[in-house]
Amino acid sequence: MKSKSPLLLTFDLENCFPETLMGLIQDPSTGGSLLDEIAKYHHGNERMMETLILHPRVLPQTLLFLFNSATAQFRKRIHELKNRPAPGAENALIPVTAPGKDSATNAKKTKEDPEPLGDLSLYQRIQKMTVAEKVQFALKAGKDGRSLLLKDPNRQVALGVLSSPKITEDEIVLIAQSRNVSDDILRVVGKNKEWLKNYSVVLGLVTNPKTPLGISMSLLPQIRPKDLGLLSKNRNVPEAIRTGANRLVLAKQRKS
Repeated sequence: MKSKSPLLLTFDLENCFPETLMGLIQDPSTGGSLLDEIAKYHHGNERMMETLILHPRVLPQTLLFLFNSATAQFRKRIHELKNRPAPGAENALIPVTAPGKDSATNAKKTKEDPEPLGDLSLYQRIQKMTVAEKVQFALKAGKDGRSLLLKDPNRQVALGVLSSPKITEDEIVLIAQSRNVSDDILRVVGKNKEWLKNYSVVLGLVTNPKTPLGISMSLLPQIRPKDLGLLSKNRNVPEAIRTGANRLVLAKQRKS
């Protein structure tokens, strides 16, 4: 039996980065079934739901669910956004109709997976994808695909890579050390407590000149004495890091 939506089985929608979710919601090519899943997990986030309600592919049952789970104030907001009359005795925003010919046609139009692209290379396939398709692909792609998507100029795509359940600790170490990723990505890595349990990730961030200074400085006390000595002489890191490393070295020497 075919899986209905392989993406939804691997996409941790409940704990996904809000920026990644907003990127999906704002992309007009995102399919209705994925929007429906997002709504189920994040219907309490009214700002996010306002954007989702206006999506051209939002499903009637998603609007119905949002209306029935909303506060009285947000119900009024839904009506404003959709420009629909107040609900009747059914207390529902939109009646749910039985699936028929039109529903089947719409399902085809809202297909979430990108069309097969023949013998194109992985890079060429990614270049032909929309932002939403890239984010979705990031969540199920292999290591090579994740590596390419990390360099995408769109922030949501790179955050999608970090949200992937397949990403490994070794990849996070390489990201922490990389000067080819954006400082936004390094900031996200630097705030993840699980990844910071790996000393190589911490050292990679502190020695990476692209890491936001606030993140690097907060991690400096975790650096081992030998590496602090090297950092204090490293001209590739900001002066504040060298100075901070030198102070910690002197402080440790006084204690010993």
